[in-house]
Amino acid sequence: MKKLKIIAVVLCLLAGFTFAEEYYWPRTYYVSAGFGAQVSKGDFNKHVATGKDSAGVKGIVHPPALEFVATPDFMLGVNLGAFTFGLGFQYWTFEQVLGGFVDESYKENTRIWRLGLEVTYNLFYPDFFQVGLGVGYAYNSIKVDKATLFDNEAYDTEFMGSAVAFIANIHYYITDNIAMVPAIKVYESWFKNVHCSRIENSDLDPYLWQTFVLASVSIQYQF
Repeated sequence: MKKLKIIAVVLCLLAGFTFAEEYYWPRTYYVSAGFGAQVSKGDFNKHVATGKDSAGVKGIVHPPALEFVATPDFMLGVNLGAFTFGLGFQYWTFEQVLGGFVDESYKENTRIWRLGLEVTYNLFYPDFFQVGLGVGYAYNSIKVDKATLFDNEAYDTEFMGSAVAFIANIHYYITDNIAMVPAIKVYESWFKNVHCSRIENSDLDPYLWQTFVLASVSIQYQF
């Protein structure tokens, strides 16, 4: 299924490039780097999960709260006329409170990364001030130290899932090649797999749903 999604995205991009060649749409490439903060709400904030090892012993999985995360935001892609196609990457490490304990004193190091494709349409193109509206699809990974407990033994744990994104941004071109890009990205995420060395890969039932709202400011260079 994942391979089919990737193939479909690649075919759409190739079709867009062919269309651009046929109708002579202006094409530029870009890279951008920025920084943002995201707030989060959902099942990670209020649920714990369970898993069984090969011997049938049950363990408790404690998701991180993820209420506030600061993260860099990197993009690279292509502009085809008023359309922008981009590949985005976000990565950060931080210490988070783990859920499912009596108080909020239990904290562990947490690493989150997200890789996704974005498509936006830029209103007011080709003016120096443009408003972009779009959608995206992303893969999420959240790894937490010592988040799964089996009889007082703790194991590092990784949550894996996907997200659809709704994007709004502004391109303010300082020069023909450099733009400031403030953006709001809302990721509706679902995590369907959890992994640790004791239980290997295990499906979450039900899935853990989490909404991330990211506000970022980037500097973009197009060429």
